[in-house]
Amino acid sequence: MIDYRYRIDNIANLYKIYDYDMFLYQLRERILDEQFREIFNEIRWTREIKKLGSPIPIELLNMLEILKERIIDYYIEYLKTNREVKEIKDPDLIIGLGCSNGLGFLDKRIEVLGDLVENFPKAKILLSGGGMGVLKTEAREMLEKLKKNYKVDEELVILEEDSLDTLGNIVFSKLLLKKMNMLNGIDKIIVVTSPFHVIRVHSLFSRVFPKKISFEIREHDYYLNKVDSNITTRKIIENEIKSLYRSDGIFNIVNLKEEKKNSFEVDETSIFYQMLLYQDLYKNRRDILRKYYVCLETYKI
Repeated sequence: MIDYRYRIDNIANLYKIYDYDMFLYQLRERILDEQFREIFNEIRWTREIKKLGSPIPIELLNMLEILKERIIDYYIEYLKTNREVKEIKDPDLIIGLGCSNGLGFLDKRIEVLGDLVENFPKAKILLSGGGMGVLKTEAREMLEKLKKNYKVDEELVILEEDSLDTLGNIVFSKLLLKKMNMLNGIDKIIVVTSPFHVIRVHSLFSRVFPKKISFEIREHDYYLNKVDSNITTRKIIENEIKSLYRSDGIFNIVNLKEEKKNSFEVDETSIFYQMLLYQDLYKNRRDILRKYYVCLETYKI
């Protein structure tokens, strides 16, 4: 049987060090993003440990739940009052991120995309999103709806249809732009997504794309205005944080392998290989490797 005592000690020590008001203040300043996500991972572990009958003080469990709810409250308030806006008025590229359309999210993203496409008719358009076991990828569905409802120059459209999550959206979009020899000509990008998705997109985009590129994340206002802070919102926000934690794992593997190189900067090649090795959605996907190998830099796994 697995000994979970080390995990219990880790959980206890993690929360002993925090003054929670100070923690939330620092979080507001974006100092502790990784600890923020670590908390959610540890809460998940406390649930698993509890199921196995391991002793966890009730005070600690209560503290974790209170902290979790306070962080979700903060996250909702952040999304209502803060935006990652750089006021880009003449983008070289507009990126639309796909998603399921269960709550109307994809249709709302397409509305924002449509307005941008008509306002900036010379900008290239990259639609990103695959799908598992589907007849039509998210990227292709976005294109069809844009063509039906807006004036779109199809020659400016690029489809990225391999991604199955946000990290894939961003890594494969960059690889596709490199493969098409288009990345060097791009300085300003607008990325279209949903409000609850903004922080995850901002975090991953800023870590993968070149620092010289300015980008704005443009989102529709449907989600928080219509659903607000009820249980559906809270569940989706919790899933967003967990997804970022999983993406952090890929970046941490890359950094660990290069820890002795002080000047090392995570690039899409190293991330791509780790995704093929360790991420369940892409593990051993030789078809994707064959598709992008021509634009990968030499990297020792």
